[in-house]
Amino acid sequence: MFFKCMTFLFFLSSCALFKGTQNLQSLDKEKLLDAIQLTGEGRGRLSLGQSQYLFSFDSLLKDKKDWILVVAIPLQGEEVMVLPDLTEKDTQNAEMETFEERIDHEFQTLKLDRILTGREFIEEIRTLIRFNFAKALKQKRDCSEHQEGLVCQLDGENFLVTASEKEFNVTKLLGRGRRVVLEGRNLTDSYFLQTNIRLYSNDVSYERKNSSFSLELFWK
Repeated sequence: MFFKCMTFLFFLSSCALFKGTQNLQSLDKEKLLDAIQLTGEGRGRLSLGQSQYLFSFDSLLKDKKDWILVVAIPLQGEEVMVLPDLTEKDTQNAEMETFEERIDHEFQTLKLDRILTGREFIEEIRTLIRFNFAKALKQKRDCSEHQEGLVCQLDGENFLVTASEKEFNVTKLLGRGRRVVLEGRNLTDSYFLQTNIRLYSNDVSYERKNSSFSLELFWK
C-alpha cells in the first residue's frame, strides 16, 4: 500500500484540481456529516510548524469502538494512533501510541504545549472523531439550527457544524480563541475525498487560516 513521495505529491496536485459542482451550503448538513470519511486508506500529510511528514495510511473502526490510524512514513517506518472505546465519553489515561508520541514531541518542540498539551490535543481529536461516528456508535447527536449552521451537542460537549461553498466544518471551541476543526473537502456523490483536522491557536490564526497543526487525509 505504501507509495513513494513523488507519487504522493502528484496525488496532492490532482486533489487540488478537483472541481465540485455542488454548493455545500445548500445541502443537508447532517447528511454531510456522514460524508466525512474516517475509515479506509490513502495518503496523508502531517504539518506542525515547519515540520512536514508525508505518509501512506490505513484507518478503521475496530470492533465498532476503537478508531485506529496506521501511517507509514518513508525512511522512518510504521506508526499508530489509537483512539480507544469511542462508545465512552472519556478514557482513563490511555497509553500513547507511536504516532501520538510524535505529535506530543512536536508540540513540546514548538512550544505548542503552552496552548494545549499534545495529550490534551489528542483527546480533543478523539471528541471530534467520536462526534462524527456518533451514528455508528449508536450515540445521539442533538442538533438545532443556528444562523451559522447547526449547533450540536454530544454528552455535554458542543460542536458547531458549518458549510461554505466548497468546505464543510465541524468546530469545537476550546476557549481563549482556540479551536479544533474537522474539515471535509472535495465532495463526490457520496463522500468527501479529503478529511482534515486542524488546530487554531487564536481568533486571528483562524481568520487567516493559519493552523498550528494540520493532519490531512486524502482517500483512495
